[in-house]
Amino acid sequence: MKPVSFYLLTDTHYFEPSLGASGKAYDEYMKREQYFMAESSDIVKTVFAKLADDKSTDTVIIPGDLSKNGEIESHKSFIKELYKLKDAGKKIYVITAGHDYNEHSRAFVNDERIEVEGTPFEQLYDLYYDFGYSEALAVDKRTLSYVAEIADGVRMLAINCDSEGRRKGSVDGEMYEWMQIQLDDAKKSGCSVFAICHYPVIPSVPVFDLVGDAKLRDWRKVASFLTDNGVELVLTGHMHIQSINEFVSENGNKIVDVCTACLVGSPAKYRRITVENSVMKVESIDVPDFGADMQGLSTQEFFDMQFRYSIINRINGALSGGEGFAKFAKKIGRKVLNRITVGGLGRLLFIKVDKSLKKRKFIDLAGDIGVGIFAGDGVYVEGTPVHAAFSKALKRLGFILRKVEPKLSKDGEQVNLEEMLLNTIGNNKGYSDNNAEIKLGK
Repeated sequence: MKPVSFYLLTDTHYFEPSLGASGKAYDEYMKREQYFMAESSDIVKTVFAKLADDKSTDTVIIPGDLSKNGEIESHKSFIKELYKLKDAGKKIYVITAGHDYNEHSRAFVNDERIEVEGTPFEQLYDLYYDFGYSEALAVDKRTLSYVAEIADGVRMLAINCDSEGRRKGSVDGEMYEWMQIQLDDAKKSGCSVFAICHYPVIPSVPVFDLVGDAKLRDWRKVASFLTDNGVELVLTGHMHIQSINEFVSENGNKIVDVCTACLVGSPAKYRRITVENSVMKVESIDVPDFGADMQGLSTQEFFDMQFRYSIINRINGALSGGEGFAKFAKKIGRKVLNRITVGGLGRLLFIKVDKSLKKRKFIDLAGDIGVGIFAGDGVYVEGTPVHAAFSKALKRLGFILRKVEPKLSKDGEQVNLEEMLLNTIGNNKGYSDNNAEIKLGK
């Protein structure tokens, strides 16, 4: 791949705060939200100011979920910030995604959730025309995908897999035909090509291969098509996670997927990527202090606190509701889950856990593991107390896993749940999900 350098940030989820983001209904909503809503505009403005100050890199790429949930006023305010960045000398390329079109958007006013004006899909092309489409060599109006030459001899294939009237996170036959034409033209013109796509092309962590909305549908087919047509790199978002993964097609061609976290929620990162001599250098940058009252915490701790809070609330939410005995059983289960320690759970499973974990509440550890997975680099690797306890628990429950695995296996891919889960909490790839140098190509 020819030399290129750019900033990559995604899932900005910009919300115009004047629409309303306060009150009881808002507080209830935020119990389960990973990222900040009321503060998103301040976060975006702070990061954009940092990008504007850096004169060494002039290109910014944003692969989708630009607004909170399609509010037209959020789009208008976000676009004003994009123009400021453009006026500072940056070339900006975006694609839209599912959170960017919605005709029933919501805000929070006077303790209620209210409807505000949304954005139809067909308006997005005009709204974001100056941020990719105006420079495009080709545009697929049906999906709002496009191709642009962002540097000398380097083209970007912007794949919109999340457009109206189509199955979300999918690439259909017409899209394959359109992409083939663009990739053939790039090859004929002597250009190298990388891609952007909102959904991860390669599952960010192994267990996400079992989650339908966590990656592109038929991802192996898409990854093979791209890499066998000369695409060595794809930049993605959607899952709000820091990850870098490789896939090799049956023809022996490799593609690297760099998935980047949500800008406005834990782990709150953006990236600077440079490719030279077919070596990709990835640098992850923390979102800086954006002026909020962080309750004495660091910026990263503040983001992580919200994410951990949402994980615990989601777990408790799964153990709520129902009727009759089911409601009673869930209530008992919720009480037990919120009280039991890792040591207590170990005794129930007849396994020994490290003394450093014995007094920790299991639900708190679950929150930490969730935050750790999305931060990338899987800190709970072999040799750590958490990995050891998790491994013992999975072995103890092996008889259940073996019954479930055949139901999860498909397309000739046999699922090994123990291996999949252990490799999800611990990075065994040999390189970092955050800062890495990776050789592109074979």
